[in-house]
Amino acid sequence: MRDLMLSLGVDRWVLPALLAWPIVAGVFVRLLGRDVSRDDTGAEAPSGGPDARVLTAAALVVEAALAVALWGVYDPNGRGWQARVDLPWLADLGATFSVGVDGLSLPMVLLTALVMPLTVFGSWDNVRVRTPAFGALVLLLTSGLMGVFVSLDLLLFYLAWELMLIPTYLLVGVWGAAGQSRASLRYVLFTLVGSLLMLVAIIALWSLAGGETLHLDDLAQLPLPQTAQLLMFGAFFAAFGVKSALVPFHTWLPDAQSAAPTLATVTLGLKVGAYAILRFAIPLFPAAATHETVRTVILVCSVVAIVYGALLAMAQHDLKRLISYSSISHLGFIMLGCFALTQQSVQGAVVSIINSGISTTALFLLAGMLEDRRGTTALPAFGGLARVMPWFGVMLTVVMLSTVALPGTNGFVGEFLVLIGTYADRPVLAVVATSGVIFAAAYGMRALQRVLFERLDESANGALVDLSGREKAVMMAFAVAIMYLGIVPQPLLKRVERASLDLIEAVRFGPNAPATLPPVSLSR
Repeated sequence: MRDLMLSLGVDRWVLPALLAWPIVAGVFVRLLGRDVSRDDTGAEAPSGGPDARVLTAAALVVEAALAVALWGVYDPNGRGWQARVDLPWLADLGATFSVGVDGLSLPMVLLTALVMPLTVFGSWDNVRVRTPAFGALVLLLTSGLMGVFVSLDLLLFYLAWELMLIPTYLLVGVWGAAGQSRASLRYVLFTLVGSLLMLVAIIALWSLAGGETLHLDDLAQLPLPQTAQLLMFGAFFAAFGVKSALVPFHTWLPDAQSAAPTLATVTLGLKVGAYAILRFAIPLFPAAATHETVRTVILVCSVVAIVYGALLAMAQHDLKRLISYSSISHLGFIMLGCFALTQQSVQGAVVSIINSGISTTALFLLAGMLEDRRGTTALPAFGGLARVMPWFGVMLTVVMLSTVALPGTNGFVGEFLVLIGTYADRPVLAVVATSGVIFAAAYGMRALQRVLFERLDESANGALVDLSGREKAVMMAFAVAIMYLGIVPQPLLKRVERASLDLIEAVRFGPNAPATLPPVSLSR
């Protein structure tokens, strides 16, 4: 099958198509799509034109098919960039339209491409006003996300990074619940400050390169003094740390996810910043990333995030906020893996990014389904739902067990690799981080108890309708992914392994490699 796709030249056009198709489709959705309702009262819209939600979902299904094709042409035994396309762009600035994937970015592309249509189908009735504009923004956001994962030119990456900002701000600010204005403003202010610092660092890199190139491969070979690396790494890390909501940059995330519509909560929960740290911050500035003080501070902050996020999740009385703080705790594991810089930890960090995207998305979808039926996600408002919504109860249990990293689920694989890899270098931090697994079990089981198994003492809960056929299909897809990646993780691990080893080698042996290196184990 791979040979057939290669003969059709799929590897030469699939990445530009992944970037361009959502933008083109978004224009058609905005111009041709029919709004579901005429106004906020839910009055039926006049006939004419297809439902904008149908057009949006169809466009995202095509995007998912393109991502599956990319997965099919990728050679897991190959090294370096694959499906690479280099086109002239801004020659005077040394910028090119350069895109490609490796074992770090390929899983992120596939995850995003599959999660987006599933989220639309799973939250079908969550947004019922101004749906053409909503669908167009969702598609524009999809293009921005894809651009972040496949860009090899720093200017192209920065444009894609900023492209995520505007649609997300509007999705939260226009279609959000109570408090959306404050939440969307905080999101913009936090992320914009970090992005501007990153832009300054990109300009500085470009200047040090003689104004001739902005390509990641070229800039990674540019010799930089340690002071310059520390300053520019700080600027990049500020942008990516804020976007990831790493403690102490996390305060905007629970408010934004609580107020946002379901689809925006999902995209806010994707660990785009953590991916960008692995792709750009560490390879470009290895001496800064492995500086003993810098590295120790980040590792300690990661462990603090694991414990602090889990404890705050235990204290929440709202399901959405519980999931949000749980996501912050999981990010701590990811950052711990990134900066432990062993083969197992980096591989585990990438796998955890993927697994968090699956489990957190599924949880927010289930929370959104509850909110659509009941008008709230406050935990005290529920109880005994396992009796009236058995399908919902089963799905919530499966996904929550994945979130608490039960062996046999996808969540266990990534966290186990991170802890094993971290223990080889920082055993004390690894032991403390392990307590996060215990706290996760506490808040996860507590949430299940309160929502599913306490007394059914409110008449409104007794009248709730179980998952529809569409919702069952969506949640079954997540359940299959959770079990498959938990039992058969090798196809994902095989694609991630070589890229993670290449990253560690670049940190240890590149032109900017630090004089004093952390211990690391490499095996090919």
